[in-house]
Amino acid sequence: MRNALILICCLGLLWPAAVTAAERAPAGRGAAMTPGEAAWYQSLRAGLSQFRKGGGYKTNREAMEALAQKTCRWDPRTRRPVFLLREAAPSFCSSACYLLLLKSLQLWDAAQPQPVISERAWLALIPRLGQHDGEGPWGWANANGPGLAVLVHRLGAGVNFEDWRKARPGDFMKIFWTDHIGRRESGHLTVLVKDGGDTVTFWSSNMPDGYGAKTVPKSQIRRVIFTRIIRPERFNLAPAVGSHPWLSSLLQQEVGMKEVRRYSGMQNP
Repeated sequence: MRNALILICCLGLLWPAAVTAAERAPAGRGAAMTPGEAAWYQSLRAGLSQFRKGGGYKTNREAMEALAQKTCRWDPRTRRPVFLLREAAPSFCSSACYLLLLKSLQLWDAAQPQPVISERAWLALIPRLGQHDGEGPWGWANANGPGLAVLVHRLGAGVNFEDWRKARPGDFMKIFWTDHIGRRESGHLTVLVKDGGDTVTFWSSNMPDGYGAKTVPKSQIRRVIFTRIIRPERFNLAPAVGSHPWLSSLLQQEVGMKEVRRYSGMQNP
């Protein structure tokens, strides 16, 4: 119940306030938000409001079938995707965040004077059952390490950074609970809801309940990578996303932050 109240408060109050403040001035949270960024954040907020709470957390075939076969459909009549969010259960962190990304992109695209994301791009973006880590947009986003950050960087759709002071609600946030990145990592892909100073509240599919908000002490987090979408139109380049051997290799090897920063377009400190 507490998580539900947190999410309602953040959706109804925190997020609009954050957008308004960011449009006026940096306010210590990075550069001012452009009208284009504000439109994306509104789409993200609208998309997030359509997810139900709970649904269970699993990382097995059942969860992948829920995502790729039950939830993400293609309408041959309209030649556009259909996302049946209530079918997306059970779920896991990367499936939740990627589905939120797709739903937000659909809402953003529908608000444009004419469609920006092509049929070919949508077909590339929709997850497929049996798609391996490092193969296609979903395979990149679902990979260990900085999967989503690498995808966004390669498409030129946004920026990645590590500085908590620059983060704002609506940024995707990959959490690393330990120093391990790759084969032995313990990570969690989320969306930042609120930076509470010593704590952080995020939305994702969380163990054991599934979709919802969760608050943890920052002291539990070893490092984070924030991913901010600033050019959603660049997802139209999704058909050019092929295989990424480095991301695929993270199932078998561990890597350091120097490599992570290079592939994610971030500078070494």
